[in-house]
Amino acid sequence: MKGFTLIELITVLVILGIISVFAVPRLSGSEAFSVIGARDAGLSVARQVQLRAMQQETPSADCHTLSSTATRMGGSAASGCGFKTDRSDVVDLSDSSVRVSPAQTYRFDLLGRRVNNDGKRLCISSVCKITFSQGSSSASICLNSEGYFYACR
Repeated sequence: MKGFTLIELITVLVILGIISVFAVPRLSGSEAFSVIGARDAGLSVARQVQLRAMQQETPSADCHTLSSTATRMGGSAASGCGFKTDRSDVVDLSDSSVRVSPAQTYRFDLLGRRVNNDGKRLCISSVCKITFSQGSSSASICLNSEGYFYACR
């Protein structure tokens, strides 16, 4: 008799069930995919800008900040910084319906921790969060008190 045993069929069904639990919510529609892709790109850019700021002697200089607006997240857009228009440290979402919030500027000290203009540390009592959203889907980047960027809810 040729065929599959009951154990083999149950094993395949269990594996398919496990895969569907993790894969389907992540890939359910283009909205979720776009938001997660934008968040991942933003996470990479945030770390890149933070590392560049940590290597500067004047960490609070406007050219070494991370800024976010509704349609852009990345390195400083200040014209006096001498950056080219085709930059690797910017996520431009103007052609998509994904939006970034809140709109703000992040400055870093030499250890990569977020500080204000006066050098006082921020994100100490609570985690700082940047959220990417499109329709009902959203994904966030968090920054803890020690300067670690990570994907969060």
